[in-house]
Amino acid sequence: MVIINNEMLIDLGQCDYNETLKLQRNMAELRNNGGINDTVILVEHPDVYTEGRHTLKADSIESSIKVERGGSITYHGPGQLVSYYIINLRDRSMNILDLIHLIHKATILLLSGFGLVGRSQTGKETGVWIGDKKIASTGLAVKEFTTFHGSALNVSTDLGKFNSINPCGFNPQIMTSIENETGKKIEMPDLKKKFTSIIEEEFFQ
Repeated sequence: MVIINNEMLIDLGQCDYNETLKLQRNMAELRNNGGINDTVILVEHPDVYTEGRHTLKADSIESSIKVERGGSITYHGPGQLVSYYIINLRDRSMNILDLIHLIHKATILLLSGFGLVGRSQTGKETGVWIGDKKIASTGLAVKEFTTFHGSALNVSTDLGKFNSINPCGFNPQIMTSIENETGKKIEMPDLKKKFTSIIEEEFFQ
């Protein structure tokens, strides 16, 4: 755990999705009650499919976990860096779209360090894209004034795991990863260090 200007950045390593979801919900409640300050959580999950509020019935699968975030069905798994944002929008004088843009800015800055040019998309395409490929998916929820859930960046993700769903309502072939785009092996600990520095600068300075 890193504490920056009384804010927190927590790296859970690899952690079960449901356990992390319970932690987020509890932290959002604490944040609303002034028990903690804004927090960003970094984590990798074991294989899991989750469905957001906008998942179409035709895209739903029985084995997925239904959650309160925005967006549609997606996959989480090893090699994917998920960042969750426990952020009080009222205290920061932000709205949800402001936060999405900030999350995407941080992701695009990280990608630029690997020679990749990302672009932020909202609406049905919410996430970060490289050309016509989606490299990061974003979906948030808000409880009172505090957000939770976040964004999933494909680093060395097994992209074949998307083939059994229509991720975010799209053909699975749109999904890509940093390793897929660069053709180079990416070490997650090194990437996390770079992303942590960006989060500190963009969220906590």
